[in-house]
Amino acid sequence: MADQLRANPGPQQMFLASRTDEVLFGGAAGGGKSFALLLWAAFPISIPGYRGLLLRRTYRELELSLIDESRQIYPRLRGAGAAYNEQRKTWTFRSGAQIVFGHCDNERDVHRYQSAQFARIGVDQVESFTRYQYTYLLSRLRNVASIPNQIRATANPGGIGAAWVKRRWIDVLSPNAVKWFLGEEQVERGTPHAMSRQFIPARVYDNPKLLEVDPGYISRLMALPDRERAQLLDGRWDIGHAGLVYDEYDATVHVVEQFDPPKEWQRFRAVDFGYNNAFVCQWWARSPDDELYLYREIYETQQLVSALGPRIRDLSAGETIRWTVADHDAENRAELNKHGVRTIPARKAVEDGIQEVRKRLHRDAVRGKPRLYVMRDCVVRRDQRLLSASLPSSTIEEFELYARETVTEGRSVKEVPIKEHDHGMDAMRYLCMGLRPGPRTRMRDAEGV
Repeated sequence: MADQLRANPGPQQMFLASRTDEVLFGGAAGGGKSFALLLWAAFPISIPGYRGLLLRRTYRELELSLIDESRQIYPRLRGAGAAYNEQRKTWTFRSGAQIVFGHCDNERDVHRYQSAQFARIGVDQVESFTRYQYTYLLSRLRNVASIPNQIRATANPGGIGAAWVKRRWIDVLSPNAVKWFLGEEQVERGTPHAMSRQFIPARVYDNPKLLEVDPGYISRLMALPDRERAQLLDGRWDIGHAGLVYDEYDATVHVVEQFDPPKEWQRFRAVDFGYNNAFVCQWWARSPDDELYLYREIYETQQLVSALGPRIRDLSAGETIRWTVADHDAENRAELNKHGVRTIPARKAVEDGIQEVRKRLHRDAVRGKPRLYVMRDCVVRRDQRLLSASLPSSTIEEFELYARETVTEGRSVKEVPIKEHDHGMDAMRYLCMGLRPGPRTRMRDAEGV
């Protein structure tokens, strides 16, 4: 490739060098995502029989971004012999290799690629696509050029698909880490048919070429409203909706990797009952510095409490649980009690509970740290019904959906949060209210399980 087309050191180079099956690149505006995607698609063009596919949601977006930028890049590739067919929206190279451009205005437009096969598929601004469109494209990854099949996506926070994009990559992956999945279930490396997945974040500061050409770009991003600025300048995925209840929540701060809490730390459980909606049981550990860590979670639908009680008991084996706080359903609490999971009723004042959670999410002025964390991948078993429906399947995934109604002209708005996607939020609120000083239903200090 021509010298001028070299990638920037850092995230761009990591993206181009990655051998992972499925990679999401970006997270903020100006990180050089489209340029990197075009270079990545062009790497195998010396191989006869290679075909790549690059997509945007609409034709207008495709024309103004990928196609326009490809005209500046592909003719400069050394020895490539690049020729563009306007009618077919296809670059053909000296080897016979091709890169095809496409768009999917409607959800079912992906079916136009039903009989096609591509060794590499790139989806630019994947947050503008639906989950169905993206997962269908995975089935088009096949080739006769004897090169590994790969799919790449770029994204900014926000957009119609932000929630599913966040669940697929951001919530389950630390930056730059690689994990393996069968569908949405995380599995061990080497599991038959598993695909590797990676998230490589990038921001405008990683793109010195842009800052050199357009030094005012950062100033324009900083002038955006708070929510858009946090998304496009800082790459924040956890503030995708106006009216979020916990706007203090930052996945880069409050989500931590798994570790075994020391035995001397206090432990608690919090339960929110459900059947068609999720049943949630959370296990929390409290450090001597009063920091809370969610280290284990059941988040499942269509499970009877009679079956969940023994699971909660068995998962808690060897741990001393000081108390378990639960929703006020007397029948379900009695069922848990049959299996040795004794509970106290939750203090359910919604706004009081929200304020207790917010106090813990807020960074302490002295230490600069919050007092509430969630461990990544702490869910015991992913609920396939929720995953298939693209619904939250963990407490982490609820944070960016738990919101109040936004004000519209001519009508009042309820102060309480929208009663949706809040099962983990409720259990967390019960826990924080239970730890607040004040009267609480008496029970034995330790359950001994």
